[in-house]
Amino acid sequence: MTTEQASRGTVRCTEQEAQANLLAVLQLCAAGKLRCSQKTHRPGVTTVAAVVEILQDGDFYPADPIAAFAWPLLLQAGGLAELASGKLALTSLGRAALTKPPHDTLRHLWQRWLNRAVLDEFSRIEEIKGQGAAAVLSAAGPPRRSPATTR
Repeated sequence: MTTEQASRGTVRCTEQEAQANLLAVLQLCAAGKLRCSQKTHRPGVTTVAAVVEILQDGDFYPADPIAAFAWPLLLQAGGLAELASGKLALTSLGRAALTKPPHDTLRHLWQRWLNRAVLDEFSRIEEIKGQGAAAVLSAAGPPRRSPATTR
């Protein structure tokens, strides 16, 4: 790799990867391997590690597994899985997604995430003080329109 290539970063084409990962995470959920907190709906460390293992090309940053953390949240936001006694279980929509073209389900997940995100992305950043205390941070205003919402 040349210095010029290194300065441009890594290009990772994720269209096929996302489709494979969706099916793999749905199958992991169907097998009862995804656990999330009843209170926060966030995946636990064991769940994140299990998802990292099945991701087609691994996570984006091995030291901070962003995709592995996000997939269980996406399933919940999309109505493909729901929390039952600390485990994610596929809903009828999730079971149907196992047999549908993955690109249709990914489109559905994207639309649902825009409107029904399970958590605010800032909540992952523990250095932001006051997120766990009551009445310390004010609610975020409406998000700016993204290019995805202007189509």
